[in-house]
This record gives sequence, structure tokens and C-alpha cells, in this order.
Amino acid sequence: MTDDVTRSLLQANHNNLINEYLANVLNISAVQKTLVDDVLPHIRDEFHLPQEDVAWAHEWLQDTATIFRILRRHRFTRSFTIEAIRTIILWRLNVLRPVLRVPQPGLLHCLPPSVTDLFGRPIVFLKVSSLDELKQDAKDVLLPAIEQLRLHLQSINKHRDTATSVVLQFVFVVDLQGVSLHSFNAELISWLMREVIPRFPGMLAAVFLLNYSWAHSGMWSIAKRILPVSAISRVFFPSQDELLQIFSPSALPQDYGGLLPVLDSIDDPLPRLDLAPPSPDLRQPQPSHLDSAEVTMPTSLSRTPSTICIPPTSFLNPFYGYPILTSSRHPHIFRPTRRRKRDLLRTLAFLWWRRWGIRTLTALCIIVSLLMVRPRLRRWLPVIPAINTGRKMALWQQLRLNWFAYRLNR
Repeated sequence: MTDDVTRSLLQANHNNLINEYLANVLNISAVQKTLVDDVLPHIRDEFHLPQEDVAWAHEWLQDTATIFRILRRHRFTRSFTIEAIRTIILWRLNVLRPVLRVPQPGLLHCLPPSVTDLFGRPIVFLKVSSLDELKQDAKDVLLPAIEQLRLHLQSINKHRDTATSVVLQFVFVVDLQGVSLHSFNAELISWLMREVIPRFPGMLAAVFLLNYSWAHSGMWSIAKRILPVSAISRVFFPSQDELLQIFSPSALPQDYGGLLPVLDSIDDPLPRLDLAPPSPDLRQPQPSHLDSAEVTMPTSLSRTPSTICIPPTSFLNPFYGYPILTSSRHPHIFRPTRRRKRDLLRTLAFLWWRRWGIRTLTALCIIVSLLMVRPRLRRWLPVIPAINTGRKMALWQQLRLNWFAYRLNR
């Protein structure tokens, strides 16, 4: 793929993304309002969340770019988006937050906000060989790093005046220098696609793999079986000269052929981002309906006894056919459970019986009655034709007699 084709593809993807964002600004605001007004208070009451957790989740819901990416992943369907965000909030509280409290080594290196690609997107460098040098699980290091990227995008967009200048994605430059087939971790890539990408969707605009050689072709053939087609189309294999034509030389470090200092000496804004959950005293949620008394219950996410299950065929169920959960304190807020096929089949059978059950039962009773009286009808069947035959013969004889009487009178 030539450099012009690559730039044209990147520009087309960037323009389409910005146009979708501008076309759904009102949709994003409506989803955020529903999440803040209804979903977050429901989660707080259902799981007895302390105010610190509520404030941390509320701050995440204010990230308009993240809400847009999740909405776009679910094809701008509000109900699916709200349900997905609810599960992401619980995942962030259960999985992500404990990892953020532990200091992590820097894995990604992001260039300063003033250094971007041709479309104003931040550039992030990753040396894959640094994964082998980690003394802990790579999953525990990647999660905080991806959360730092999200916070970096959020901080950039806070200083943007117009919606047209919003930054929604990163550009990754991955250095494969010193990576061998033995260090390839297919399970890590599968975990990223299964667990992480659905919670941080749409953050990668393109991935440029540097120092790619025939020794890495086996790893790429394995990775292509794991990655979706949409992700494979965003992966490029430029040489150093081609990279200078795709990026401006002023946007690349010296060790990659650019005019900037070497990568390790360039200021990285990611470590300065605060990953710790916000203090309830410093960052209270703004809406008044969230400013309730602080709950002193433990942070374990155990379901409260106030949860009420609404039957699938109840007229109060907005998801007719499937059981849903609500609470006695907020009966107007519903949470659908797992949608199983047997629940739908059971509901369809119930509706069919309510519409046709009585008629079907009546028809069965008539059929059974006819089968029971059938032997009695058989006794009379030979007699009826005989009676009918006798009546026909008598009528024929009477007609003949009348004819002869008429001729005699003439």
C-alpha cells in the first residue's frame, strides 16, 4: 500500500468519524443525561456504593468522547448502549479500580499534545520488547496504561473550544525491534480483544508496525486469526522512509528518523495523569439528586434484598417477553436480565394459548364427542339408505299411476 493510499484511507476514516460525532451530539447528551439521572443512582442504591465510587463513575460518564465511542459500537442504539455502559461501570469498579491503586511502570510513551499526526491525533509509541522485561503480569500493566490514554484524550478535549476540533482516537507506532517468536503472546492479544477493547472501544485510529521482518510473519499470521477484519484494516507495515512520508518529520523522534529528540528524552504526559479514584470531598457530582447522604456500607457489590423481579408477561414490563429487575425505591428504573430463547418461547406459547386456547379446547371436545358416538352412527347408516330407496320407489310408482289415469281420462 502506497503512502498516498494510506493517507487517503486515514483521512477518510477520520472525516467519517468526526461527521458521525457531530451528527450525534444531541444523542450523546441524551444518553449521558439518562445515565447520570437514572442508571448511576440505581447502581448506587442496588450495590450500596460509597460516595467515592459514585463520584468516580460520574466523572467517567462526563467523558463525551468515550460515550460516543460506545454508542457508535452499538450502532447508535440507546437501549443497547445504556445496558453496555451499566456493565462497564461495574467492571471498572470491580476490575479496573483495584489495579489503578497499585503503582505501575510506564509501558506506553505518548508524545506531548502539541505533537500530533496530520489529523491532530496524539501519537503513542510502544516497544514490544519492554513487555518481556516486566516483572509482573502484563495485563495489570496494560489496563492502567489504556486508562491513562482515555484520560489523556479527555484532558485534551477539555481545552477544545468547538466540537469540530474534538480528538477521538490515537495513532500507535509499535516497535518490533528485538521481538522473537518465543515472546509472542497470543493469549494476551485474545484477552485484549475480549476483555479490554469492548470497554475502551474505538480508541485506535491506526497501528504502524516498525522493524517488521520475515521473522515476524508467523506472529502476524497468528494474530490475524484473532483480530477482527476492522482491526486488521487499520494495521500498516511502513519502512522508516515511508513513516516519514506518512508523518511529518517534526512529529517523530530522532531514533525513528524525525527531528524531535530521542524518544526516552521526550516529555510524556501520561505519568502526570491522576489514576486514583477522586476523593468525595474534592469531586462531588454536580447534579443535586446524587448529593444524598453518604453510604457507610462496605464496597462489596452484593445485591440488596430490595431487588424485585417483574414477570415477563406483566403489563409493567417494558421488555415484554423477558424478566427484568427493579427496586422498591426506584420502581421506574428497570434493568433487563439475561435474554434467553426459552423465555421468549415461553411468552409466545402463553400468548398463543390466550388467543387460541379456548377455541382449540372446544374443537378438541367436539372431535372427541364425535369419536365417542361414531359406533352408534354406524348402526343407523345401513337403514337410512334403505328408507330413502323405499321412498323413491313409492314416489316413482305413484307417478306412473298418475300417468296412466291421465291417459285413460283422455
